Amino acid sequence: MNILFVCTGNTCRSPMAEALLRHYSTGKIEVQSAGIYASYGSPASAQSIEVLKDEGIPCHHKSQPLTEDLAEWADLILTMTSQHKYVIISQFPDKMGKVHTIKEHVSNHKGTLDKLERIYDKIEQLRVEIYDVDEGDKNRRALSAKMNGLIEEAEKLEQSMPVMDVSDPFGGTKETYCQTFKELDELVQKLTEKYS
Repeated sequence: MNILFVCTGNTCRSPMAEALLRHYSTGKIEVQSAGIYASYGSPASAQSIEVLKDEGIPCHHKSQPLTEDLAEWADLILTMTSQHKYVIISQFPDKMGKVHTIKEHVSNHKGTLDKLERIYDKIEQLRVEIYDVDEGDKNRRALSAKMNGLIEEAEKLEQSMPVMDVSDPFGGTKETYCQTFKELDELVQKLTEKYS
């Protein structure tokens, strides 16, 4: 299984998550990380490296932006925030079914998440159908209305769930990075158990 962690600049949260998964994984999982607004080749932040080192977890990281090739490579794209998730879905709508925040993917909200997954699949099917229908066709308007209704339903379901974001330590103290590390450590351990 190929897992891609995504955050903003690919220097704090996603490199920590990547290092943690490499540390806990038994080799069944390939892992990379990227950033929505990342550049190529930056190291992980000094505080991220320091916090990982304190825990005995190596981090040899160079940042990279999220690309279509990376999105294609991944079987699962796990974001640090809902906003990251929405940006990815808007850039790569055909990848909608495999993009989740890490918190929602390992949470106890399985029923709601399964329902959301089914709605996302229907939205994607309708998007393809709409694309294939001529612009003036009455069918297209009906399909668009149906898709908009499903988008509304998905938004309501998402709003009913607790916040699914991992806190951003960027610019914070080492203690702030430690808190984010602890949050990610717990999530990545649950992720590892899920795919062991």
